[in-house]
Amino acid sequence: MLLITTQSFAIKDPPLLLRACMNSQDSIVTISWKPPSDVCSSFTHYSLFASSNGGTFTKIATIPLLMISEYPHKLNNSSTKWQYFIRIFTLCDGLDSLQSTTLDVDVNRPQEIQLDSVSYDLTTQDIVAGWSPNPSVDTKLYKIYNFSSGNGDSIGVTTNTSFTVSPNPAQSFPVVLATLDSCNLSSQLSAPHTPVTLNGFLDSCKRQISLTWDLYRGWDAIDSQVVFVSINNSPFYRYAKVSSSDKYFTYNNLTLGDKLSIFIRSYTEAGDITSSSNQLTFATRKPIVPLDLYLANVTVNNGSIELLFRATSFGDATELVLYRGETPISLDRVFSRLISGPTIDYIYTDLNAASGETRYFYQIEARDRCSSVLASSNISSNILLQSDDLLRHNPYDGWLQGVVSYELQYSSASGSTWNTIEASTDPFKTNVYLDSSGCFRVRAFETPNSIFNPTAISYSNITCLEGLMTSYIVTAVNPSGSNNRFVVVGTGINHSISYYQIYNRWGELLHKSTTSDSWDLTYNGETIPSGRYIYVVTLYGVAGENRTEKGTLNVIK
Repeated sequence: MLLITTQSFAIKDPPLLLRACMNSQDSIVTISWKPPSDVCSSFTHYSLFASSNGGTFTKIATIPLLMISEYPHKLNNSSTKWQYFIRIFTLCDGLDSLQSTTLDVDVNRPQEIQLDSVSYDLTTQDIVAGWSPNPSVDTKLYKIYNFSSGNGDSIGVTTNTSFTVSPNPAQSFPVVLATLDSCNLSSQLSAPHTPVTLNGFLDSCKRQISLTWDLYRGWDAIDSQVVFVSINNSPFYRYAKVSSSDKYFTYNNLTLGDKLSIFIRSYTEAGDITSSSNQLTFATRKPIVPLDLYLANVTVNNGSIELLFRATSFGDATELVLYRGETPISLDRVFSRLISGPTIDYIYTDLNAASGETRYFYQIEARDRCSSVLASSNISSNILLQSDDLLRHNPYDGWLQGVVSYELQYSSASGSTWNTIEASTDPFKTNVYLDSSGCFRVRAFETPNSIFNPTAISYSNITCLEGLMTSYIVTAVNPSGSNNRFVVVGTGINHSISYYQIYNRWGELLHKSTTSDSWDLTYNGETIPSGRYIYVVTLYGVAGENRTEKGTLNVIK
């Protein structure tokens, strides 16, 4: 016996009614359904039935094509309540028809929901809106609006619970949300939300960043705000918490050369919901400091102290400031000048320095436009030569490699020619020349270095010495000859206060004068006669000596 089994595929399920959506403008209800499969081609037609206000269902349409999936039903009265079902004819297994479930016209709008937050994305800086799913059963999609105009301008739809409102570079504006159901019925618009837009500026002089922003708008309350900071692309960290009403903040820990990124995060509902502002990035650079700022020389020139300072380059420096003091740890500002042009050698003459009395210490600072010190030079001092119990001087301070040698130089009282009388690698300290007459100075030579050439020479002040007081008094004169004046000469005499007196033999004073002037042997306009006269000379030495000398002056004709 041969058994043959056949398998039949037929319409087994009724059409699935999806929705009955009414257009309120034209009172047309569009009924939509999902057609079933018809494998055996038994379909002949659909019959669509309707009922108004709970009355009897009546057929309102015959639809001859299987793939038709919706039908428009024009209502005469849009306020009536309508219900629909659809029946399919005919089935493969010989049954007459199958009927769908009954469906009411959808007139219920989706439930209104609120945005959770509108926030800048930390990575892309896009503005992203986020919300919780609408609990309405018939939720088809969400529509997002720009609410700047107050009417709501659509900017997009999505089936997700987040939406990129404004791509980078983001523009901030109020955002509202509506839910649409399968009939495109819209919920009420949500309250507008606007993220925090952060603004700020950098003050490199104060090393600070000033931030300003408007508060987040849309929540019932802001619980707190936090400033987040990233330094040199490191992960963001909580830098400071500010109050819920603060709109200003100053970041004071700026180090020039760092790259800082900053944003504000707002919190509500005990921190469960947050919104981040846009990020501000400040890329700073380290100041360019002067290279090889060097106080190259301090020397005495014509009684004033002259300074030479140099730099290989000045970088961001705009001003040079000179400091002076009698100790290296207590320096006062005495001079400043703006840097202009590429000149790297500067000379300054300190006219207010007592070069023969005081040793001064000097230092140069290079400052930028913010008056911040970019570099400080070495500290150098002048050479002060003194003559008390010793002829001595301080070492020269400040040269890179120090002093290679000192020279003690001598000049006669006129000071026309200087001769080196001693040379040493150490400062001089001697009493050998204290009885000498004449002037002395010290010349110091810088040890050669590889940075600044030529090397410098520094001179001390000039110290002049008078020897022990000596005197020579003329005792014989001839009014008619070449030796015709009375004069007092010598060494170490302070002629401005030393004086002499001439008397005749009867004790009459004929002449009195300081030893700086000689006497021409006249009295009352006439030359004195030959004979013997008495002189009394009172001498004061520059070193403090004092003595009186008496004798006879012989006048010969």
